[in-house]
Amino acid sequence: MSDLPEGLSVWPPEFEEAGEEGFTLIELLVVLLIIGILLAIAIPTFLSVTKTANNTAAQANLQTALTGADTYYTSSNQTYAGLYGGTTTSSITAIDTGLTYVSGSASTKSNSISINALGSAGWVVLAAWAPGTKDCWVILDQKSTQASTGIAGNTTYLAPGTYYGVIRSTTTTSCAAGSSMTVPAANWSPTGFPHG
Repeated sequence: MSDLPEGLSVWPPEFEEAGEEGFTLIELLVVLLIIGILLAIAIPTFLSVTKTANNTAAQANLQTALTGADTYYTSSNQTYAGLYGGTTTSSITAIDTGLTYVSGSASTKSNSISINALGSAGWVVLAAWAPGTKDCWVILDQKSTQASTGIAGNTTYLAPGTYYGVIRSTTTTSCAAGSSMTVPAANWSPTGFPHG
């Protein structure tokens, strides 16, 4: 026997074996299964948020472009004439909006604004394409009453004002601002960009 007082023993006891370290195969498979489930939930949510962000970016850029167009309209004696590439006054590209403008061609990304204006008639159409959802967002700013034919397919709101529209699931080639652009009547709103 040992010379230690009763109740005390040498640590570790000689008869106990050291425990095994590490994880079992089942424990590792459970961890991988949990990670797989979390990824299956997170990836679709992430992709949905990115598409929404593309739409929001296009809409925000159009609002900025509208502010630039209104600034031009005010400084050019109440006309949109020469808004893009004007000779008598500087064009909208000289107004620091941080956006790229194209006239006569389509918007290919949310910060590239397709622009079409008829100064004598007092209207401007601005369009931006959202690549994630393939939606073409449109703003029509009318400074005077329009004819019954409307502009950009807008035959509902002909009175002066700012109107917001969208062409859903389209291509970049269809996102060219102009009087011949066709936005469905149900996709126009006088209060802000349509939802849904």
